[in-house]
Amino acid sequence: MLKSFDQVVSSKILLKMEACYAKISKKYVKNIYYRDNGQASGGWAIDKLKEVLFEEYDRLLLWVPVFFAMGIGGYFSLPREPELILGGGICAALIILLVMLRRYFLIRTLLIILLLILAGFLTAGLRVLSLATPVLKKDIPPRMVTATVVDVRHYTSGKLQIVVENPTISPEITGGITPSKIRLSVPKFDVLPYPGDKITLKAGLLAPPLPAMPGDFDYARQIWFQGIGATGYAISKPEIIERGAEAYSISTRQRLAIAEKIRSTIPGDAGGLAAALITGMRSGISRAVVDDMRHSGLAHLLAISGLHMGLLCGVAFFFSRFLLSRSEYLTLRFPIKKWAALIAIGAGIVYLFLSGGAIPTVRAFIMVVILFLGILWERKAISLRLVALAAMVILILTPEALLSVSFQMSFAAVVALVAVYEKLAARKAALPVKDQRKSWGQKISFYVGAMLLTTLIAEVAIAPFALFHFNKLVQYGLIANLIAMPVMASWVMPCIVAYLILAPIGLGALALYPMSYGLEIIMFVAKTISHTPGATSLVPTMNLGPLVVMALGALWFAIWRTSWNKFGLPVVLVGFTGAFFTSQPDILIDNGGRIIGVQDAAQEISLSSHRAGRKTRARWAQRFGQDEAEKWDQKPVDNVAYNEGSWMSCDKLSCLYQPSHKSQGMLIALVKDEQALAEDCLNAQVIISLVPVHVNCPSAYLVIDKWDFYHKGGHAIWLPENDGGWITIKTVSGSRGDRPWSRGR
Repeated sequence: MLKSFDQVVSSKILLKMEACYAKISKKYVKNIYYRDNGQASGGWAIDKLKEVLFEEYDRLLLWVPVFFAMGIGGYFSLPREPELILGGGICAALIILLVMLRRYFLIRTLLIILLLILAGFLTAGLRVLSLATPVLKKDIPPRMVTATVVDVRHYTSGKLQIVVENPTISPEITGGITPSKIRLSVPKFDVLPYPGDKITLKAGLLAPPLPAMPGDFDYARQIWFQGIGATGYAISKPEIIERGAEAYSISTRQRLAIAEKIRSTIPGDAGGLAAALITGMRSGISRAVVDDMRHSGLAHLLAISGLHMGLLCGVAFFFSRFLLSRSEYLTLRFPIKKWAALIAIGAGIVYLFLSGGAIPTVRAFIMVVILFLGILWERKAISLRLVALAAMVILILTPEALLSVSFQMSFAAVVALVAVYEKLAARKAALPVKDQRKSWGQKISFYVGAMLLTTLIAEVAIAPFALFHFNKLVQYGLIANLIAMPVMASWVMPCIVAYLILAPIGLGALALYPMSYGLEIIMFVAKTISHTPGATSLVPTMNLGPLVVMALGALWFAIWRTSWNKFGLPVVLVGFTGAFFTSQPDILIDNGGRIIGVQDAAQEISLSSHRAGRKTRARWAQRFGQDEAEKWDQKPVDNVAYNEGSWMSCDKLSCLYQPSHKSQGMLIALVKDEQALAEDCLNAQVIISLVPVHVNCPSAYLVIDKWDFYHKGGHAIWLPENDGGWITIKTVSGSRGDRPWSRGR
């Protein structure tokens, strides 16, 4: 369409103003930020650093969320809660120093970095201080609980998981704190409760579970930030004593009703997947489909995140702009692109509330809003500056999001994609201008190539985080995404937009039926890829340090544009190499002192029992890169050759273990019955007892018994490589520290 004369003139004026602004801002940065006010030169290195930073002046702000996140990470890594008043005093002192020493370039830069780190530190501290979630200290036997339902999840197995608030417990908890919110598993019910309903039931209450091993994922911390201070299990059916008002959490009620209607319209797993994509309620998806999606690299399609929000708002934007452009009158006289951006934001708001407003969805919505605000303000819509702004907004509002795998993986993918395409666009702009017309074959080839490149970039970017959190490498994820993503983007998401338009007038089924065929294709791809031999590979876990080093190196390469960005690649290589040198514990004991795991020469873990701790056993196996941890081979004492390397000998009372891959001659006693202590304490150098030790052990220089597990939780033990070396011990309570979410246990 032709532009009006006023639009052409205003566009030229705007371009000249932006060019003038760029020159003025560049000169301002040079004179204010880098001028030393007559001071002597700081030497060749300082002058060279100033020169390079001046060339990258517009990229400096991209480091703000990085340093801010460092402060948040530092706060959560502390063993005990810090004094925020002291942090505020340090912050004030740094500001005073910055004002006094602002003329010195290097000192000024370091002070700004320290202030950003301290700002992230204080933000996380204030967030924790504002929540103060009460936590149940010990398990409570079943008793009557009366509370108000705030969240309901109805699974395909027929079970419920509900969250209740403001509980009244009878009889009352004596000498403890009553949590404000409780998450309960309900195996049976007669009438489905809705948010806002007041219910009563008999349930046992459990303190938030401890990590499976020192340094492992802390579920108690995650639910603490959700305001949940206890979990539990119902032993009676919930009885609804008062229905909630329709105004209470009406969006959740609507979500439940919509999800049930979708599943009734589309039977089977396709209906459950459609309900999950529209309402965010994944409880209707069968376990088999979830496993197929995970093993094929398509699990990111299950949770509503940046992908879904971006696709939905993108479809709404381009579709509405296309419709508006059909009118020549509107196109020539009004900014239809901005109108389309507002419509897309509105569609995002509807989708946000309909999907439940989970933290990843809110995070995605913030990013999308910032993107479309760039269109409204006539700025570049997609850039690293907008990604940095979105990260800052999220980290300020919810600092704990930094610890979540969804935040890490989503921003890793987005930063990598934007950075790579920015660099490709810069190279393309430097090439001679050619004829832009392309044949259909060229267009199809370009689309397939772009989709392949996008998937490859995203897979490489999230791989370190997937390995750190899940210890799993999906081999054929690139192929699965190459097939499923076009179906998702061009078929399923437009149907969701159509559903949002048609559902209010009762015609939502017209969009659901075609959507189901697209979902069937995605599930077929997931099932085919996941059942292909070698679809997944399990790898042992790596420490946090190599992951942080790789992330910082990748950010250095992505953010800077000049040649010194290549220094980030060796840093990534160092982190990648360091991941292979992670040492797994030689001995593990669970929190209850019921299971012992030992590592053999093949670096695989075997267990003392398969009777208890199902989740703990699975997590240990996952951390060691195994599908399943086998029970250790127990040989009678009489059949053991004590001088033949690694061996284990067991009877009914205890096991004697000598590892060949560690310090030679070290004998470890794994005691199950106190009757074995009298003999084992005279021979073993290490005593690990599942019962209390009340006798003297003269030969042992390390004794760990049941009381240690009771007070300190699970243990991880690293044996010395050589004679005379040190034994390293880490405990669950030590790794968690004295923090608000860990004080209950």
